[in-house]
Amino acid sequence: MPVEDDPVALKALQDAIYRGKVERARAMTPEQRLSEAFECSNMSLQLMFAGAMNQFNFASSSDGWNEVARRIDLGRRLHEEGRFKPLPPLAAS
Repeated sequence: MPVEDDPVALKALQDAIYRGKVERARAMTPEQRLSEAFECSNMSLQLMFAGAMNQFNFASSSDGWNEVARRIDLGRRLHEEGRFKPLPPLAAS
Protein backbone atom coordinates (compact mmCIF):
# COMPACT_ATOMS: atom_id res chain seq x y z
CA MET A 1 0.00 0.00 0.00
CA PRO A 2 1.44 3.42 -0.95
CA VAL A 3 2.25 5.68 1.99
CA GLU A 4 -0.31 8.27 0.85
CA ASP A 5 -3.09 5.66 1.24
CA ASP A 6 -2.11 4.83 4.83
CA PRO A 7 -2.90 7.73 7.21
CA VAL A 8 -0.63 6.39 9.96
CA ALA A 9 2.33 5.92 7.62
CA LEU A 10 1.70 9.33 6.05
CA LYS A 11 1.65 11.02 9.48
CA ALA A 12 4.92 9.26 10.41
CA LEU A 13 6.51 10.45 7.15
CA GLN A 14 5.30 14.03 7.72
CA ASP A 15 6.65 13.98 11.27
CA ALA A 16 10.03 12.68 10.09
CA ILE A 17 10.28 15.39 7.42
CA TYR A 18 9.34 18.11 9.91
CA ARG A 19 11.76 16.76 12.52
CA GLY A 20 14.55 16.75 9.93
CA LYS A 21 13.84 20.35 9.00
CA VAL A 22 13.81 21.44 12.65
CA GLU A 23 17.08 19.63 13.38
CA ARG A 24 18.69 21.18 10.29
CA ALA A 25 17.54 24.69 11.30
CA ARG A 26 18.80 24.26 14.87
CA ALA A 27 22.23 23.29 13.57
CA MET A 28 22.50 26.46 11.46
CA THR A 29 24.21 29.66 12.45
CA PRO A 30 22.09 32.84 12.43
CA GLU A 31 23.82 33.87 9.20
CA GLN A 32 22.92 30.57 7.55
CA ARG A 33 19.28 30.92 8.65
CA LEU A 34 19.15 34.46 7.24
CA SER A 35 20.63 33.22 3.98
CA GLU A 36 17.98 30.47 3.82
CA ALA A 37 15.26 33.07 4.43
CA PHE A 38 16.51 35.17 1.52
CA GLU A 39 16.73 32.09 -0.69
CA CYS A 40 13.16 31.13 0.21
CA SER A 41 11.96 34.68 -0.54
CA ASN A 42 13.75 34.68 -3.89
CA MET A 43 12.22 31.32 -4.79
CA SER A 44 8.74 32.59 -3.87
CA LEU A 45 9.20 35.65 -6.07
CA GLN A 46 10.44 33.51 -8.96
CA LEU A 47 7.39 31.25 -8.63
CA MET A 48 5.07 34.27 -8.55
CA PHE A 49 6.81 35.65 -11.65
CA ALA A 50 6.53 32.33 -13.50
CA GLY A 51 2.86 32.11 -12.54
CA ALA A 52 2.13 35.63 -13.80
CA MET A 53 4.01 35.00 -17.06
CA ASN A 54 2.09 31.76 -17.60
CA GLN A 55 -1.31 33.14 -16.60
CA PHE A 56 -1.17 36.22 -18.83
CA ASN A 57 1.26 35.05 -21.54
CA PHE A 58 3.30 38.22 -21.13
CA ALA A 59 5.93 38.81 -23.82
CA SER A 60 7.95 41.15 -21.58
CA SER A 61 9.53 40.14 -18.29
CA SER A 62 8.90 43.66 -16.99
CA ASP A 63 5.16 43.03 -17.40
CA GLY A 64 5.56 39.85 -15.32
CA TRP A 65 7.44 41.67 -12.55
CA ASN A 66 4.85 44.46 -12.59
CA GLU A 67 2.15 41.84 -12.02
CA VAL A 68 4.15 40.36 -9.13
CA ALA A 69 4.46 43.83 -7.59
CA ARG A 70 0.71 44.39 -8.06
CA ARG A 71 -0.11 41.12 -6.29
CA ILE A 72 2.26 41.86 -3.40
CA ASP A 73 0.74 45.33 -3.07
CA LEU A 74 -2.75 43.83 -3.05
CA GLY A 75 -1.76 41.44 -0.26
CA ARG A 76 -0.24 44.31 1.72
CA ARG A 77 -3.38 46.44 1.34
CA LEU A 78 -5.66 43.58 2.37
CA HIS A 79 -3.51 42.98 5.43
CA GLU A 80 -3.49 46.68 6.36
CA GLU A 81 -7.29 46.81 5.99
CA GLY A 82 -7.58 43.86 8.38
CA ARG A 83 -9.13 41.66 5.68
CA PHE A 84 -6.19 39.28 5.64
CA LYS A 85 -4.78 37.81 8.80
CA PRO A 86 -2.10 35.15 9.05
CA LEU A 87 -3.26 31.75 10.20
CA PRO A 88 -2.52 30.93 13.83
CA PRO A 89 0.30 28.46 14.45
CA LEU A 90 -0.65 24.79 14.29
CA ALA A 91 -1.14 23.13 17.64
CA ALA A 92 1.64 20.77 18.64
CA SER A 93 0.60 17.15 18.31
